[in-house]
Amino acid sequence: MLANRTFAQRYFFLELIYDKFLPSEDSIRFYTRAEEIRQLGKELHDRDLELEADLLLLNYIIHNNKNDKEQCISNINQLLKIAGSERNKILLARIHAVAADFYWEINYETSFQHMLAEYDIIKDMSVEEYPGKQKSLYQMGNSYWFFRDYFNTMRYMSETAGTDIFGENLYYTLQSTNTIGLCHQQLGNLDSADYYFQRANSIAVTVGNDAWDGITSGNIGFDLYLRQQYDSALPLLQKDLELSEKRADYGCASGSLIIIAEINLAKGNITLAEEQSKQAREWVQNTGEYSRLKSLYALISKIQEQKGNKEFASVYRDSSLIVKDSLDAKVAALNALRLQQKTALQKEREATESSEKLITIMTTFLAIIAIGVIVFSVMRLIIQFKSNNTVDA
Repeated sequence: MLANRTFAQRYFFLELIYDKFLPSEDSIRFYTRAEEIRQLGKELHDRDLELEADLLLLNYIIHNNKNDKEQCISNINQLLKIAGSERNKILLARIHAVAADFYWEINYETSFQHMLAEYDIIKDMSVEEYPGKQKSLYQMGNSYWFFRDYFNTMRYMSETAGTDIFGENLYYTLQSTNTIGLCHQQLGNLDSADYYFQRANSIAVTVGNDAWDGITSGNIGFDLYLRQQYDSALPLLQKDLELSEKRADYGCASGSLIIIAEINLAKGNITLAEEQSKQAREWVQNTGEYSRLKSLYALISKIQEQKGNKEFASVYRDSSLIVKDSLDAKVAALNALRLQQKTALQKEREATESSEKLITIMTTFLAIIAIGVIVFSVMRLIIQFKSNNTVDA
């Protein structure tokens, strides 16, 4: 199943090992398993299989010893060096993927560098050659989404959405297409947002995925709400609400319910809107998705305003702004940290390059001296030889 096969041919079996055995087995059993794979590779002259054992162990060490950062980094760099020297592009890409995941928790910029290094290797590969391509592209796009970098998010999510559209990783197709729509929504490009939400919805309906049918319907409904097309928005938001409740996704349900309540409030139904706001608040508190408090508090403020409770309205309006400022500050802090990390890495790289240049200069200088000494010694021997011959004559 593993020996003398391409990476694509052994991918399914490798994923089984990584997903099933790596998280659950003790170190003795897992190291034994890796050594068995290594020996099989040696016996059958399958170098890729030997190196697979090294990658398995690297994953195991990172999975179980993340706190020992020096060991993890050393093992990553060692295996990167081996893969690079042997020009094993697929192994090199996979190590960069592992490194990107490891560094995400300690240095965002280094993580991005490994993601981009993997991308440079796999961008022209097909899914048949590199089965994990769509997943890697999605993770890149999602990493930029984390920093609210909408244009880079769309760049990599577009590649994700166009890769292996109806393959085994359909989740990534749906998620990436929907995320492109969310980027356009954030940028105010509602027509473009509609296009991608409808595209994702069409795929979801085709494959019978109720969860994504609901999510994308809700997003289309939100676009219509932003256009104040309330009657068209309501059934789509209601669909998302019902399907979210059905699968017990109360975070998603609260998002649609808040907008439904906004619409009911705009239509003058204060009592219904208030009931819905209370239900949404309960769901937000139970799920811990506190970023939704920004829109929820804004809704409650409007309800209190219409009820004539101006003091309460002011408190909730301020609370909504506080949540918004907190979310904005978090994103700003993340981007500032990433910039700081990028500057530090640049200085480190420049220092390394300066050191390498100095070593090169010193090596050249010493080589010139050595050559000079040799030339001088040879000339002296020639002169001595000629002098001896003159005396003998």
